[in-house]
Amino acid sequence: MVITKVKIRLMDKPRLKAIASITLDNELTINDIKVIKTGKRLCAEFPKHQFAKNNNLEYIVPRNKDVRRMIESEILDEYDNKNKYDNPLSYQKKTG
Repeated sequence: MVITKVKIRLMDKPRLKAIASITLDNELTINDIKVIKTGKRLCAEFPKHQFAKNNNLEYIVPRNKDVRRMIESEILDEYDNKNKYDNPLSYQKKTG
């Protein structure tokens, strides 16, 4: 599994820093991944269905820590790039 595209939309909120979308193997896109500030670090929060939200469950679930770290790392790297160089209301695309 390869992340072939990352899109970031910066947000101007205290806790919610961005909304991300990723594409895997140019075949599957996952939208609405939140970049949130928790204490001193940023993390990626996967989208949740209303039932999942009400029960504190994730709707999209990485099957192991390595996959979660890989996805989070790609998203946060792109967030850092976007936050440094781009207008907060535009999108950044990355292909690999």
